Amino acid sequence: MIFIPFELATILSGTESASLWGLVCSVGVLVGFAAWWNCCLRKDIQRQTRRLEDSLAAEHGLRERYRELFENASDVILQTNLDGRLVGANHAAEKLLGQVGVPLLGQFIEELFLSEDMGWYFDLLDETRTRRTVRVEREVMSMAGEAITLELNCRILTNNGFETGLQAIGRDITERIRLQEEMKRARLSAESNALAKSIFLANMSHEIRTPMNGILGMTRLLMETSLDIDQRDQAQTIQHSAESLLTILNDILDLSRIEAGKLELAKESFDLPGVFEEVMELLAPIARTKDREFVFDFAPGLPTQFLGDAGRLRQVVLNLVGNALKFTESGFIETRVSGNRNELFCDLLIEIEDSGIGMTNAQAARMFQPFEQAEPGTQRQFGGTGLGLALSKKIVDAMGGQIGVRSTPGAGSVFWFIMRIQEDRRAGTVFVPRLSGLKVSCDLQGRRLGRVLANWLTVHGAMLTSDQPDVWLTDTPSIPSATPPGARRILLSRDPSPTVGTEAERLGFRAWLRQPIRQRELLEALTTLRAVGADSFLSPGRLRRQEEIVPFAATLGGLRVLLAEDNKVNQKVVAGILKRTGCHFEIAENGAVAVAALERGHFDVVLMDCHMPVMDGYTAARRIRESPSPLCLMPIVALTAGALAEDRLRCAEAGMGQFLAKPFRAEDLINLLQAIHEAPKGIAAPR
Repeated sequence: MIFIPFELATILSGTESASLWGLVCSVGVLVGFAAWWNCCLRKDIQRQTRRLEDSLAAEHGLRERYRELFENASDVILQTNLDGRLVGANHAAEKLLGQVGVPLLGQFIEELFLSEDMGWYFDLLDETRTRRTVRVEREVMSMAGEAITLELNCRILTNNGFETGLQAIGRDITERIRLQEEMKRARLSAESNALAKSIFLANMSHEIRTPMNGILGMTRLLMETSLDIDQRDQAQTIQHSAESLLTILNDILDLSRIEAGKLELAKESFDLPGVFEEVMELLAPIARTKDREFVFDFAPGLPTQFLGDAGRLRQVVLNLVGNALKFTESGFIETRVSGNRNELFCDLLIEIEDSGIGMTNAQAARMFQPFEQAEPGTQRQFGGTGLGLALSKKIVDAMGGQIGVRSTPGAGSVFWFIMRIQEDRRAGTVFVPRLSGLKVSCDLQGRRLGRVLANWLTVHGAMLTSDQPDVWLTDTPSIPSATPPGARRILLSRDPSPTVGTEAERLGFRAWLRQPIRQRELLEALTTLRAVGADSFLSPGRLRRQEEIVPFAATLGGLRVLLAEDNKVNQKVVAGILKRTGCHFEIAENGAVAVAALERGHFDVVLMDCHMPVMDGYTAARRIRESPSPLCLMPIVALTAGALAEDRLRCAEAGMGQFLAKPFRAEDLINLLQAIHEAPKGIAAPR
């Protein structure tokens, strides 16, 4: 039975029964909904409470982890208020900076650091506000009484958007600073040692080159006199020995210059096959002393004109080919140039193959190290210093290339290097041989030479056949009875003597060429012989043997030369050269005498040594350039034993317009004087 209050029952007593129960049900629904809503609110409050508790627990955990990290960090952590007083410091800070009986917190931060710059904290605070993070280095005195350098990483501390202070995390970099100082001292010491070595090498170069100039110069003058066969052979031996010594000296200087990072590579137009052919011709006399086939193969189709340092490239090739000759008693030495051509560059592969003694892999790995030889007895047996290959590697590396060797003991070696070099598209028209359909017979004892020539000829359209050939190539001076009738005969002689050409012409040859064969020379000879009316006898472009000495021509008559030189031997050398040119010359033993001679006499050019007593050449050259008279325009040629780039620059700065390093070739001095003699005179010589 449902309890209804008396008042409600009285009110409802007059209503109908259905309306009464509808009202009761509505009230019940409202009460039930209110109860359900209350339950939902209670559950939501419980969920929010749990979330808040979880958040508080997580925050507490984070605070604990932060506190653990703060306290256990190996780096020093300091926190200050805006006044610079410490409000926080971790265990590492207390261990490093704390003092017995003195609390760290509350101290002014500047009192902990060794600095005479008072107020630096507030400057740091302002800088940190601007840059957000700042890194500084400060010294502190540890509890052990040691000065320690801390690297401080600083940032601003905030609370609810308001600045509260500064936090600095410091790391001990004392050891790093010490190592940096040691490295700095080591670098300065190395630079000092390098400078001392450069000065020593420059001085030694000067001291060695001065007598070398006398040896080579006087030997050259001696070989122009009347000598019998034995005397000439002895003079040539002196000359070759002196040149070998000079090569060693130049290698040492070049190696030192490269190690010091002072190697400068030229970028000039040059003929690539010409570089190799010059080296082959230079070394050909050595190759002829023994039974060795000496061959050069330049791949047809490659361009010939390039931009680069021909002198350095020649130096590498000379070292590698000379090395192959040294270790090859018999067999062959073949130099090959091949490559791939692209838009502007060519990737070249240069190989020097020999049939010499070869080497093991362990020996090959040491070949490009300075002063290294394959075996301890190699130097005694074959000679050499072990510098050539090391220098070649450094030059190739400087050119951006690679160098290496493949070798088998007892079966020879292949030294190779690759390089990318820019083609000179400005070069003139390329020679195109007209050999299409030409029948050529190659009757050669040299197997490798025959293979190389066959490749050259077939690429340009010639046909190799022994059936009624148009041209017959042979390396044997005699003509066998089986020679095809009507064939134009060409002799490819290993003997460079001009008398070979005379005998070949008498025997009916139409041309003769010296080995090693130049590709361009052979193709031009074949093209010319094929032309209509080409009946003259063709001979090499240069008939003079390398060993022959041609006397100087008297071409400098009327030239007035002043030689400033204190060394008596070098005076004799230069005087001997000048006498043979027909010029007038005088000698001054130092710079002061030279300047006085110029002021009272009249000369067209001064040959100025740089190192002289009383007044050196640099001072004398400056005095001449500073003269108010027309003397200031006098051509001055530096003749100095200093061969480094610094020496050349110093001479130029002193006013010397031309430079010749001792020992110099007589031809170089004569050609230079000839150019000065023929140049238009800008002023009248002072009288």
